[in-house]
Amino acid sequence: MKNMPEEESYYIAVFESKNHALQTYQHLEGLNLQQFQIIATPCKIKAGCSYSIRFDALEDLDVLIRETKRVHKKIASVYYVERTNRIRSFKKIKII
Repeated sequence: MKNMPEEESYYIAVFESKNHALQTYQHLEGLNLQQFQIIATPCKIKAGCSYSIRFDALEDLDVLIRETKRVHKKIASVYYVERTNRIRSFKKIKII
């Protein structure tokens, strides 16, 4: 099993659909924006088989919003995730 850090924090952007997340991520990859990762959306946020885009720095949210608009997709919500002692907490943040 991969060793997980005891503490970490990051952000995830949840999309309207799995396809919107994948299409946006492929666009970001095409631009060589390597600070973004595609991940399974945690069940505590959205039930079902869905993907989200993970990023570590809040500054990258502006890039993600801009590029999402360029491919005519919409971010449904953004969460700040903290993991402490293997327990994750999610805090929804407002996007403008």
